[in-house]
Amino acid sequence: MWLSVQGMRKTWADLIWMKSMELGARFGCHQRADRSFTIGHYQFPVCARCTGILISTIFTYIFYFKRRVKIEKCIWMMIPLVVDGTLQYLEICESNNRRRFTTGLLWGFGSTYIRLRLFENIFSKTKVIKR
Repeated sequence: MWLSVQGMRKTWADLIWMKSMELGARFGCHQRADRSFTIGHYQFPVCARCTGILISTIFTYIFYFKRRVKIEKCIWMMIPLVVDGTLQYLEICESNNRRRFTTGLLWGFGSTYIRLRLFENIFSKTKVIKR
């Protein structure tokens, strides 16, 4: 199905893609094409690193209630993103999308798990959660 949008013919897939790109920008992603995955001619609405963070954040919510992880391990999981980002910023070495995605996965899990533990501790002290 084709629609006319601002003088251009667009498919429903084009419209969905445009809206998802707007949403990705609202989340704060830079959305650089060279740092994003693509499917066909459609660029992901967030970069490779943000894709990893979003995916692992979703899975962390599921995983959190099934198994405990030490906070120290979560902190160690976050370090690769800091190192990779720093090396890239200082122009020591250029990262690739696979490394960005992997460091995003690790960061997303570690930071989300720490956040959930923090919230659990706060709410358990205020008698909202009873364990």
